[in-house]
Amino acid sequence: MISQKHYQYFNYLNEEKTELPMEFKLYQNFPQTFYKITKIGFDVPAKSRGRVNIYDVYGKMIKTLVDSELLPGSYEVKLNALNYRPGVYYYKMFSGDFVDSKKVLLLKN
Repeated sequence: MISQKHYQYFNYLNEEKTELPMEFKLYQNFPQTFYKITKIGFDVPAKSRGRVNIYDVYGKMIKTLVDSELLPGSYEVKLNALNYRPGVYYYKMFSGDFVDSKKVLLLKN
């Protein structure tokens, strides 16, 4: 389990904006095609248990990036894939009834 202090608060639209998100949202990682490290952002509109997992192309879960109680806000977590093989991976967010996933491409290190 990762404590909340490991998450970085951020805002995708405007750094001056301080409003809380109105809905759950999982953003496309940046950069989407990456070599070693990529950032995954997500919004949580209400206090809830949140999880973000990484899966290989076969659907096998290979890592949990987030698994904790989250307060309302926007979050960013880094995926360090230095020891992963190049290829397609997926990340999936679960929070309350919300579930969403995105695809990423890891290039050769």
